[in-house]
Amino acid sequence: MSEGSQHPAQPELVSAEEFLELSTPRCAVLGRPVEHSQSPLIHRRGYEVAGVDMLYTRVEAGEAREFRQLLGSGDPLIRGFSVTMPGKSIALDLADAATARAQAIGAANTLVHREDGTWLADNTDVDGVTACLAFLQHKGSMTPAGSQAVVVGNGGTARPAVAALAAAGVRGVTVAARSERALNLQALALECGLSFDWVRLDSPDLVRRCAEASVVVSTIPDAAAAQYAASFTRAAGIVDVIYDPYPTALMRAAEERSIPYADGLRMLAGQAEEQFRLFTGVAAPAGLFLQTLREDRPGH
Repeated sequence: MSEGSQHPAQPELVSAEEFLELSTPRCAVLGRPVEHSQSPLIHRRGYEVAGVDMLYTRVEAGEAREFRQLLGSGDPLIRGFSVTMPGKSIALDLADAATARAQAIGAANTLVHREDGTWLADNTDVDGVTACLAFLQHKGSMTPAGSQAVVVGNGGTARPAVAALAAAGVRGVTVAARSERALNLQALALECGLSFDWVRLDSPDLVRRCAEASVVVSTIPDAAAAQYAASFTRAAGIVDVIYDPYPTALMRAAEERSIPYADGLRMLAGQAEEQFRLFTGVAAPAGLFLQTLREDRPGH
């Protein structure tokens, strides 16, 4: 049982069938594998502090049939789902409606059960990146309005990063990637009103692009980012969405160069805070999720 849970029999990992057999207000994170998700840690802590009577667990689910089973149950006590890989595109496809940002990104990490019984798909990863950008702006390291930004990588997290940068007022984005697959982000960037270009990670021009950027948002694994940390840390600020391992090599490089950075725990907390609000109707206690995640780090 997680500390603060109001349900003494709260399960840690269940199947879709087992989740549907529960008879209490509840939410879950869906994924495969999902046992390492930290979402229960922070959502349960939020329920405790906010006085919300809710269960939150992990559901092993990654196939469309499992999502259909969960979304089609009609159980009003199911309030919402956090969604991790490989279900983010499935969540968007099967929801009854979707927010504009989820549609533009092409994936949903959040499913909200509405009062009329329908399901709304959203992508709160945008809120996670936004929280990181707001932290850097508070630190005085970046002014997003009218600036250039670099997004490293072209995977699933790169898309909400582009959307968050556009919402923050960034004028243009350069995608740094290993290949022309960086162009997968071009349509989204243009739809968001950003200018777009791309650069190979092994290009000599990477240093200049980073030096001209208000922020570099890295979405690639730690080992890959470590190879280019000297270039990335030419920017005014760094966002590294990775939190395993922690700290990352890029975070350490930013510290050595005295470059302000926001880490993956801040992003994880930021996206979960918005999920919490959507699932419960109340705001997450300020700063609680980030504090909880930091306290859970080994050696804290």
